[in-house]
Amino acid sequence: MTSDATAADGSSSQLLGTESKISLPKTSVEIKYDAILQQTNQLLDALSAGTTKSPTMLQLMDFDKVMVQWSRFHSEVDNYKKEASNDDLFSVGSSFSTRRNHASLKRNASEKCIELLKALERNYDCIRHHLLQTNTAAIEVDDPATQLPETKHSKLMPNAASYNLALHTLAHSNGMNVAQEAFAILDRMLDRCQQYLNMAGEAVSLSPPPEPTIITYNSVIHAIAKSGARDAGYLAEEAFARMEAWKNECDARNNGDGSTTTHCYRGVRPDPRTLACVLDAWANAKTHQQQSFASDRTSAILDLAVKKRRAYVNYVNSMVYGNDYIADDLETEDEDDVAVLSNKDCTIELENGLSGIDDVEEEYVEEDLVLEDFASPPVQTLAEKQPTAMVDPFLKPNTVAFNTALHAWASSRRGREGARRAHGILEQMERLNEGGLLELPNGHADETISTVEIDLDDSEDADSTLKPNVRSYSMVMNAWAKVAATERGSGEDAAANCEMILAKMEERGAEDVSVRPNVAVYTTCIIAWARTTHLDYAASKAEDILNRMIDLYYSEGKSDLPALEGDMENANHDAPFNAVITAYARSSNPNAGDRALAVLERLEASCISPTATTYNAVMDVCAKHGQPDRALQVFERMREQSISPDPTSYDTVLNAFARDETIGSAERAWEFLCRLEQERLSGESDFIPSSVSYSTVINAFARSSGRGDGGVHVVEKAKEVYKKLIEHIESGTIYGDPDPFANSCFLNCCANLNGPPTEKREALIMAINAFEEMKKNTDVHGEPNQYTFGTMMKVAVRLTSDAAEKNRLMESLFGQACKRGFLSQAVMAQFLRHTPPQTSMKVIMDLGGTKRDIPEAWYRRVPRKHWPSAPDHERRNDGFRQTR
Repeated sequence: MTSDATAADGSSSQLLGTESKISLPKTSVEIKYDAILQQTNQLLDALSAGTTKSPTMLQLMDFDKVMVQWSRFHSEVDNYKKEASNDDLFSVGSSFSTRRNHASLKRNASEKCIELLKALERNYDCIRHHLLQTNTAAIEVDDPATQLPETKHSKLMPNAASYNLALHTLAHSNGMNVAQEAFAILDRMLDRCQQYLNMAGEAVSLSPPPEPTIITYNSVIHAIAKSGARDAGYLAEEAFARMEAWKNECDARNNGDGSTTTHCYRGVRPDPRTLACVLDAWANAKTHQQQSFASDRTSAILDLAVKKRRAYVNYVNSMVYGNDYIADDLETEDEDDVAVLSNKDCTIELENGLSGIDDVEEEYVEEDLVLEDFASPPVQTLAEKQPTAMVDPFLKPNTVAFNTALHAWASSRRGREGARRAHGILEQMERLNEGGLLELPNGHADETISTVEIDLDDSEDADSTLKPNVRSYSMVMNAWAKVAATERGSGEDAAANCEMILAKMEERGAEDVSVRPNVAVYTTCIIAWARTTHLDYAASKAEDILNRMIDLYYSEGKSDLPALEGDMENANHDAPFNAVITAYARSSNPNAGDRALAVLERLEASCISPTATTYNAVMDVCAKHGQPDRALQVFERMREQSISPDPTSYDTVLNAFARDETIGSAERAWEFLCRLEQERLSGESDFIPSSVSYSTVINAFARSSGRGDGGVHVVEKAKEVYKKLIEHIESGTIYGDPDPFANSCFLNCCANLNGPPTEKREALIMAINAFEEMKKNTDVHGEPNQYTFGTMMKVAVRLTSDAAEKNRLMESLFGQACKRGFLSQAVMAQFLRHTPPQTSMKVIMDLGGTKRDIPEAWYRRVPRKHWPSAPDHERRNDGFRQTR
């Protein structure tokens, strides 16, 4: 079967557009798509044309079968992507078109499934309309269905499963308007139910349209949470509010006039999955503005849910135990948290098209989106045990709900505050679990736990269990590990918090396998210690944790390796060993090289195979501790173990020579690079040295040119290396975006020259020529940036003996930096420091600046953290920064 470029029926062939003019075999998922599409079109044609021989020929089960296939189609696509061979999915002739086609197939599957749902809805509207027309007491209904012809399928109407299947397909469609479409489906369901209730006085024999089930509400909120919509959090809360509002209306009607019509609807209460999905919608906030308060929002929602659940538990306990029960204190840990559930007067106006939601400010959320709180019973004294007020049942927040809130804070980019708040939620979770504060008395049925079958991907969400699991602990540990890496200071307390959580997991994991730390958890704790600074014992702490992991998982007698779970970046058996070696690379311990090799030997002797990453980490330790020969030995040892070096391996050895202060180390780095070139040409190796490789060698000569053995001959050697790099770039051997770093390295080599004035003059001329050549041929050398201009100023200051010449060079470089938008703080500081004040201010004012202000265009291409200060503030060094 081949693609048909002329197809006009929505088939997979048509989705390829003009690119399908090349006749290509269809993939298995495209064949599957076309088969389901054919069934869909047959149903739609039969329903719209009314061509059946009898009213019962089309049945709901016919639609259900096709909709079930659409709801499972996303799994077909995902499985195919995993299993398809490269020749099938990524062949030269079809790679782009096939990938694009498969991405669109999910969206089209959702559209077709919803089209079937809408066809069923239209048929029901026809039934309702014609029954009203034939009824003598019929009222006039303002509905588009009045324009529809009489249907022959008088018993065909959607049920709740029809809506659930369409919503499930929609959630996996990756479409643009998933959130709005899901909400619209919920609205249509509720509107039809309301219309039916409004017909209560009419003598019409009409089956009631289905009301949303718990699966329906959860599917809607789940689709919203996965959509990535800008207003996903608000829509999820509104869907939750609609759920409770409909339940309240059903309860009010059923307790009212006793009409049989009103008893067809009961409504449903939220279950744990409902809450988890609402939290997930906020945790996945996309806009920068919403991300700034999304984690606070999740905490507020969770805290209120806990408070309402505890009120319900207190009420039930007081009813069961009477005078023997002392009510639990309902005070939450943070009374300033915003209540955000059960809002009857929600500020989101859907009828106004959600206008203004994207522009909402955090203050608006805190002041206007405060939702109506519940009326909790007063805490009772020993003398007053009987409850005085009814408390509605409320769901029990489960592990998934708490983990979602943990994720929101752990990934909030709020540093220490995020880690601290995540840690607080974890501790709250432990207290609630250990104290059973959210549990109802034994034997008392929980009305908030749904008894219907869960037909969604994440059935774990519906579990009412509240207990920290490995994921709970690992997210908090990851948050603290990030603090250790990014925050100023040693990061010791952050790493200690990681280790404290790990110790708790080890203690509890001895009796409960569900919280036993896995390889990824141990690696996270080791990384936290490895990221600390100025701590001589950090690497030793990391190795101690490694030993604890070995005792648990890799001790003698345990032949099976533990399952890899958790964060897959760290879920490799060699990852904790690599992390310890990295810790020694950051350590000032003089024996760090020996310890790193000991860890490597331990790994080689174990049942775990070291990887290139392991050997690279050991070579990095050697490089950072001035042991280039040992780094080279590890490199050769790596090859002997039949482990292919990667580009990092080669560059790490080069860096080891470049960092070495020994005389001749730069020449040895160049010799090693030349050896790699020869191996490439002879076919012994497929490694192609990169611009980084050559820059590393040039840097080695830059270090050497300033030492006692330096001189113009060192600069000439660096020039030779740089010339070789340019030849490779021009020939296409080295490809990629032009990088100005190598040029800056060569300029720095010139600036560092230690020699007589004549040699400095030669170095100055070589630097100026390299700089000018760079400006002429940016496609090869890269464009000069703030680092290039800063290094050239360093050249001018160090290599010119004539003050007038130096000032001319500085003025020229300053002007060029301003015109190109590369005036950084460092460039401005050098210019002001090394030119007379009158001269520098005249140049600045001639270019359009003042003493107190510099044009934004001068630093438009400089990262914000490197923006320059105004001239007078720079001279006074008061830290002033220009702002946009």
